[in-house]
Amino acid sequence: MVKQSFAVLTLMLVSCLSLMSPAAAQQSSVRVLAVVNDDIITDVDLAYRINLAIMVAEVPNTKERRLSLAPQVLDKMVTDKIRLQEAERLSIDIRSAFVDDAFESIAKQNKLDVAGFEDLIRRSGVPVGTMREQIKAQIAYNAISQRTIMPDVEITDKELLAEINRVNALRGRSERLIVEIFLPFSRQNSEAEVQQQAAQIISQLQEGVDFGKLAQQYSYAATAGLGGARGWVPEGSMEPDLEAGLANVRPGSISETPIRTDDGYYIMGILNRRPIGAASSRTIAALRQLFLNLPEDLSNPIAQQRLALLTNISEQVRGCRQFDAVTTQYGEPGSGNLGEVDLSTLPPIISITLSGLEVGEVSPPLPSDGGGSVYMVCGKRVEVDPLTSEAIRERLTNERIDTLTRRYDADLRRDAYIDYRF
Repeated sequence: MVKQSFAVLTLMLVSCLSLMSPAAAQQSSVRVLAVVNDDIITDVDLAYRINLAIMVAEVPNTKERRLSLAPQVLDKMVTDKIRLQEAERLSIDIRSAFVDDAFESIAKQNKLDVAGFEDLIRRSGVPVGTMREQIKAQIAYNAISQRTIMPDVEITDKELLAEINRVNALRGRSERLIVEIFLPFSRQNSEAEVQQQAAQIISQLQEGVDFGKLAQQYSYAATAGLGGARGWVPEGSMEPDLEAGLANVRPGSISETPIRTDDGYYIMGILNRRPIGAASSRTIAALRQLFLNLPEDLSNPIAQQRLALLTNISEQVRGCRQFDAVTTQYGEPGSGNLGEVDLSTLPPIISITLSGLEVGEVSPPLPSDGGGSVYMVCGKRVEVDPLTSEAIRERLTNERIDTLTRRYDADLRRDAYIDYRF
């Protein structure tokens, strides 16, 4: 049950939220924005989560940005509440250690230790508890799936054989390494509003925001906790709407417009492509990185000077020894020896660029969190694993679990009591 239409809610958010910061909200009386079954969401809660979304996206904290983010952030908060309530109803114990591990993993993705990441969060106007609550809700989603969905999912030998035969019939075509963000339709969101939210996320991706971070923040798919990683998917195996939306997307790119399905809108990207039935392979590269901080405004003279330095290093430096010497002279924190890295784990623009370099070559300047980098490839090898029937069985199992979990999640949302009070 839902009280208030979401279109009306958006207009009311504009009048009540404005540029409200958590501090401003706390100085005035705290207002309840939504009741979700037996829990509440306040204007302070929403302001903190908006700050978190802005921190993740690394975009300016403006009035217009806050107002554009407010509806989708509030909608995600409602879903998080429902998931946590369902986990409690099922007596699922989400231990602090699980949240700690996930928090530490995200800190490492940001090249920080836990203390440094907590400091970054606080400086962004977000209590650490706000991010831990969001992580806990994602863990709850996966735990609910493990408890209620996974035990009943089994791929029979007949189904497996049918899929192997289908894959064999498709030899000569390709499979794609896919990432996704899923925004569902619901009674709270009109189709136009969901489409607008998806378009805003695509705009952020085109501005260089990391796909994985936005997937963790906004996606409703089971892959959200994995940064949207869906894995290798054969051409022709997804629903027709998704296949049509990916038809002209090249490796290293994302869909330029939201892809509509019966359940909601998808934003999808292709990291890599390979022939169906080929061996699963990984390119492992020994990498060095030279990182320079850059102002947000790249037209700034300091930014132009630093970009020119990165370009000169890219064009003139050859060999790891020379690159190490230049890194010692010019590199800032974040520079150094990255060791051996699976290129498929890097952002698409970086992985695609580095995969085309020979040993001893330097990349052109590439975007990094808070600045720009050039990379030196000091070694490269390819690891190959045979395609097995168990890999196909695992893919089929994951696809079925994802479909059934999304249905379960949608049913929880449909049956919840949601009362917006602003």
